[in-house]
Amino acid sequence: VRSDWKALEFASADLKADSNFVMAALRLDGDAMQFAASALRSDPTFALNALKLDSAALRWCTGVLLENKQFALDAVAISPLSLEHLPPQFKSDRDVVLTAVRINGFALQYASSHLREDPEVVLEAIERTPDSLGFASAGLRACRQIVMRAVSSSPSALELASTGLKDDKEVVLSAVRHCGFALKFASSRLKGDADVMQLAVKTNASVLKYVDLTVREDKDLMRALISTNPAAMAYAGRSLRCDRQFTLQIVRVNGEALKAADDAFRNDPEVVFAAVSQFGGALEFASDTLKNDREVVMRAVSRQGAALVHASLSLRNDRTILLEAIAQDGSALAYGSEELRRDRDFVMSAVGVNGLALQYVTPELKVDKQVVLRAVRSKATALEHADSRLKRDRETVLAAVLLDGQALAYALESVRNDDIFMISAIAKQPCVLQFAGERLRNNAEVVLGAIKSDKNALQWATQNLRNDRDFILRVLRTNSEAFEHVSEALREDRSVALGAVRTNGMLLEYLSPKLREDQDIVLAAVTSKARALELASPELRRNRDFLLAASKRNVEALRYAHESLLSNKGFVIAALELNGNALLFASSALRKDREVVMLAIRSVVDAAAAQEEDGHASFCGIFQDTLVASLAAHSNSTRLSGSATSSNGNNGSYSFINRLFGGRTSALAAASEELRLDANFVLQAVEIDPLALYFADISLREDMNFVKRCVQKNGLSFIGAAPKVTGQRSFVLSIVKIDGRALAGAAEPLRGDKEIALAAVQARGDALIYCTEQMRNNMEVVLAAVRIWGPALRFASDALRGHREVVMAAVSTWGLALQHAADPMRADREVVLAAVTNDGLALLHAAPRLTDDKELVLAAVNLWGAALEYASKRLRSDRHVVLAAVRRWGISLQFADDSLRGDKEIVLAALRTDGLSLSYATKDLKADREVVLTAVRTCGSSLAHAAQSLRDDKEIALAAVRARGQALRYVGRHLLSDREVVLAAAQTWGSALTCASEELKRDEDFVRKILQTRSTAVSSAAASQPLSQAEGSWR
Repeated sequence: VRSDWKALEFASADLKADSNFVMAALRLDGDAMQFAASALRSDPTFALNALKLDSAALRWCTGVLLENKQFALDAVAISPLSLEHLPPQFKSDRDVVLTAVRINGFALQYASSHLREDPEVVLEAIERTPDSLGFASAGLRACRQIVMRAVSSSPSALELASTGLKDDKEVVLSAVRHCGFALKFASSRLKGDADVMQLAVKTNASVLKYVDLTVREDKDLMRALISTNPAAMAYAGRSLRCDRQFTLQIVRVNGEALKAADDAFRNDPEVVFAAVSQFGGALEFASDTLKNDREVVMRAVSRQGAALVHASLSLRNDRTILLEAIAQDGSALAYGSEELRRDRDFVMSAVGVNGLALQYVTPELKVDKQVVLRAVRSKATALEHADSRLKRDRETVLAAVLLDGQALAYALESVRNDDIFMISAIAKQPCVLQFAGERLRNNAEVVLGAIKSDKNALQWATQNLRNDRDFILRVLRTNSEAFEHVSEALREDRSVALGAVRTNGMLLEYLSPKLREDQDIVLAAVTSKARALELASPELRRNRDFLLAASKRNVEALRYAHESLLSNKGFVIAALELNGNALLFASSALRKDREVVMLAIRSVVDAAAAQEEDGHASFCGIFQDTLVASLAAHSNSTRLSGSATSSNGNNGSYSFINRLFGGRTSALAAASEELRLDANFVLQAVEIDPLALYFADISLREDMNFVKRCVQKNGLSFIGAAPKVTGQRSFVLSIVKIDGRALAGAAEPLRGDKEIALAAVQARGDALIYCTEQMRNNMEVVLAAVRIWGPALRFASDALRGHREVVMAAVSTWGLALQHAADPMRADREVVLAAVTNDGLALLHAAPRLTDDKELVLAAVNLWGAALEYASKRLRSDRHVVLAAVRRWGISLQFADDSLRGDKEIVLAALRTDGLSLSYATKDLKADREVVLTAVRTCGSSLAHAAQSLRDDKEIALAAVRARGQALRYVGRHLLSDREVVLAAAQTWGSALTCASEELKRDEDFVRKILQTRSTAVSSAAASQPLSQAEGSWR
């Protein structure tokens, strides 16, 4: 049977039932199945194995097997064309036929006529095998969608389409886009369509042979086709190919078309010159006469150096022409005479314009160092063609390497083994490391130096270094992008992976699936680059707690979270509590949810306020220098542009709003259109965030009544009103009277309107911030502002900050406004006196000479003792001044002269207001019993600053611990064993026993007494508290 499968017919019954024996025959021909035993022809497993060899075996299976649908499905899954041998009911069975055509579309030919009319079945067939379109019904071959699908995959399928679709321009374009030859099957009309032909010719000009001659005589059409593919010139009509003007126009656009031009034009100087000007290689198609024309040849080689090969022999040896050709292509020297190739002066010029010409010079010049140096300085890889003696010359090799490190590949081994030379070369060209010896490639410092400039340098380090964990960590700190060259073993190292993703989160891509499931690693990656979350495992992208942690570090990470989480209200609320900007990534349904959006708005504002407290940014811009600059810049840009209205209806540029609000936005920007249209919701939002109005619907921002309600909530919200509102003078005047800060949103001309500016500052002094420069220089406006709000002086013009009446008004309202006054005013005694009388700290901003004015300083320290710090050295030695200061605030003793810190009366006065001022007394007074007793009675913890002898004094110790139990920490060691002292401390300090001596801690009676003392103390405290508070206190 291995020789002739028909021999199976004469085998014994046992052999016909032997699966291996029968399979041997089936390997030759599937029809051998007819001689197999009935049991084998009924065995589905055997039959399917036979099908893998030959689908013909199927027709000899038993009827029982062929009637089984599951078997039919399995059969066509193995051999789709076996559908031919299945019973008719399966050729009409949609499931069976779909299974077959999804694997091999040609199986469609065996499907029933009914299914060959089924669009889904036919689409599945042509998806797999486009040319199976031929087996579809005539109706479907006229179906545009189906034919478009077929021809987009196999252009030749156009032949099988209906006549109508062969005349459908879009269908034909789709076919010829992929293969120009499909034009052959297009209708006659479309074979003359410019768009269709141009697309067809783009891939192959020879398709024009299928086009009617009259079309090929169309001058405009052929010009367009030839510009697409010069070879189309060969298929132009005879009259066009003989048309000189037409040919000239063509070669100017595409010189290569000269190849197909009429012979007469190949000898036409103007035509040939135009052709070589566009494409130097067109010289090949010129006549011999013009190949010897100096002007033509010079133009050709200036465009393409290799065109010299087509020039006449005499011109190939013309020095000027040859040099021009070499400048374009170094190999052009090969077409010059040997005499020129050994002419040193000429060769020096040649390698100067193109170093690669060195390849074609004579051997004696390849050993000439000056020639070779000039060549490698022009083109580093010219070193390849130098004599071997110069390939080991350090100066020559270095000149090449400095231009291109890869040139070292052509240097001799002796140079590459020279460490000193190589280190110098690597420093200038890191890629040189790949040619270094093992010793240098194993030198950590050399390799690190290279990696700093070139991430690829790591791949050239030795395996030893690439497997060194500590070295790789240093590499990542030097250049994180080198991670792609880290060994597989170290990529599995957790600490190495962490180091990598902290510098560049996208390096997560190179980690193993296991590490991409490590929460710490992915969190570090996402912190660095939010998009890194896309590279994490699907499980982590669905992990609620992990994504919350990620969004806290980088809210942008939510963009890549699983959709199910972004639609989960509980998750989104949790994310918003961490960062209000998370709303940007929530589902559209949640961006319509009032509770969710309001939480986002509040969260953004709270975060901005927290940043302001930390000194990072300003929420509303008040007290910010940049705000005044922003307004000034906005005014200038408005004047320059002529209008402060943008195309989307927002007044002013968003960059102005952005600067005004410290770079933040409002979460309302991410809310649904429905909520941004809801007046009540926007009003609630504005109450929390004045910036919200800017992102409300334009209909609300243009509604004056609504805008007025917003301003009543927060004056700064007027910034978000529409231009038609902010430019209404009468309306703006009424608005600023409600809240002066609304002036910030007024049109620039109105911010310079005196009546409006005056009304604004009278409503709120801080509105001066938003006035124009002209108004901030207006006496009446500024005076009105500083009388209400002294800090407004900061925003007055330089001239008015030096005006006595203005400054006096400001410091009378707020003494610290003195800091914003001009220097002459800070030196004005009456002004400074008014300032320190309002706030003693203002002394800090007085001119130096006035800090030596006793009356002034006394006025300051009587109001605020700490002002003593800013008094002159003389007055800090004045007993009267210091005594006044410490009576106000004892700690100001620290600013007194050393001589007065030993004055008992002064120190006692200080201690009566703050016992801790004992720390600033002299050593003698810290040992004075009266002084220390006064201190500890005021503040028990001041015992820490007493002399050791007094810390051992029981009376003083008792006074201290009675004032504050924690003072037990500072009593003398022996007093820690004194029951009375420890019990007294326990009255006010529950942990007093922790400081007691070991002896007392072991005394059960004493411990019981301590507990009773604490219980009594707590009970007394609880008497005036609710029960729950008392219990908490006891616990």
